[in-house]
Amino acid sequence: MIESIYILDSTAFYSGFPFQGNGRYYTTYLVLDETKHHIAAPLIHTRVQVVEPSRESVQRVKIAARRTGDISSLSEADTSILATALDIASSRMNEQIILVTDDFAVRNVGEALGINLSETSIRGEWKKITWTTYCKGCGKKFTDPKITMCDVCGTKLSRRPVTDR
Repeated sequence: MIESIYILDSTAFYSGFPFQGNGRYYTTYLVLDETKHHIAAPLIHTRVQVVEPSRESVQRVKIAARRTGDISSLSEADTSILATALDIASSRMNEQIILVTDDFAVRNVGEALGINLSETSIRGEWKKITWTTYCKGCGKKFTDPKITMCDVCGTKLSRRPVTDR
């Protein structure tokens, strides 16, 4: 029988994700820090293993997030949870790895990385989006997510979806 391993983003803790059955649960120290005011300490000690992702997986996540246009929307905790899912998936071939999150940017990057996803409370249909950054003033498009102002006219940059996959 294949065991399910759940990688928990902060939305899993906020939504009261059920810790039932034979599944195993993981999160990161950064996610734990985001949710420390909400989580019951005994739950963490008994059911959830807290881990650090590898630097290699963090880099893979950042590359994928740049490619999807979500790099500016991901927090360090978001990046850590995606990287942890990659680490665990690469070390456990006979188990089902599922990232539990309602964060659209995390889901978008997770799908681009081939990570299995499960939501806690999303209503409606989720679909993958690739973003482009552009200037509303002059229309120039930008590929560097670190740029926030147009170098032509000085307008603050905006994002819009390029494709609906």
